[in-house]
Amino acid sequence: MATLFDYLRWRGDLTFEEAPQNEVDLLIFSLLSYIDYSNYVPFEFGEAPVSLQGVANAFFADNPNPKKEDLGFLIPKDVFKLFRAVPKTKRFCNVQMFGFVNEIDVTREMQFSAVTFLLNKKETVIAFRGTDDTLVGWKENLNMSFLPVVPAQERAAEYLNAVAKVRKNGTISLAGHSKGGNLAIYAGVRCEKTIQSRIFGIWNYDGPGFKKEMLTDPDYLKLRPRVHTLIPQSSIVGILLEHDDDATVVQSRQVGVLQHDAFSWNVMGGSFLYLPKDAGNNRQNDKIINQWIRELSPEQRKQFSEALFQIFYSDHALTVTDLASPQNKWFFRSLKLDPKVRKVVIKTISSFMGESAKGVWNEMLKKRKKEETD
Repeated sequence: MATLFDYLRWRGDLTFEEAPQNEVDLLIFSLLSYIDYSNYVPFEFGEAPVSLQGVANAFFADNPNPKKEDLGFLIPKDVFKLFRAVPKTKRFCNVQMFGFVNEIDVTREMQFSAVTFLLNKKETVIAFRGTDDTLVGWKENLNMSFLPVVPAQERAAEYLNAVAKVRKNGTISLAGHSKGGNLAIYAGVRCEKTIQSRIFGIWNYDGPGFKKEMLTDPDYLKLRPRVHTLIPQSSIVGILLEHDDDATVVQSRQVGVLQHDAFSWNVMGGSFLYLPKDAGNNRQNDKIINQWIRELSPEQRKQFSEALFQIFYSDHALTVTDLASPQNKWFFRSLKLDPKVRKVVIKTISSFMGESAKGVWNEMLKKRKKEETD
């Protein structure tokens, strides 16, 4: 089956004027948003844009052998391979970039990053980064389950407004993988009304959904025909919260949660290899995961989120990579939670994973108590 790299070899000899942007191109831009362009792409919207090719050359001159650790525990290392390959094609080499933003605010519990690509004088693409390696980013994801809006969503709409003021003409495409897809949709719905008519399309690649109120919002319904949601056959992230039922299912070469890695999605020409909507475990996953969310009140979801991250932060971890360190004792600290908080965690885990998980958790508690009394 064809991959994103096969696509570059097949379509890379044609410019965007010769072959219009498609859903594979938009995924490529979405994945490129995981790169840290801090020293290479201007963040001020008034500054002159720089070429994607020039940015890549400078980046790899400074980082000839970038390590996966530079991306974090959860971001596929193929992002660097893609960044090397894309500028070597006729299709992408003249693409310009500007407006790179990367904001981490622990106090506001916000992780937001975006970058703008200029395909030509008439076409603009904004790529919103998904959840990265930071714990604050994952905390913000959980906050989506009980807050009407999270800071990254507000920043996404502000970012789109700012780009539109600089790029006053032409179309704007919005795209993002994982949480980036959620931000792309939110930005389109909540941006200034005069901008919405310029939105060519919104591409959401396995991103989480919203609360029900968003799906009936008039601005969302107006944009809905231009929203393209793609999920793999056994999606987990992409079926979180509430979604429309018209998501396109794409075939992945991976299994389970690993299908969230969009490098595993099979490509066919300028699109992906589609599967029937009932393929894989999407319906089953939706029933299990979202039933778990619906059974908890917003206050219980908040308690679970606070308790979980109280554990994670207890050893001063800031990233998922930190949690994976053998020196980090966050799991054992979870057994020392305040009894009331621990009860919420146990209830949440048991409702999500079943009585077996509850039994394992309780056995751990018994063992811990025995060790403390011996």
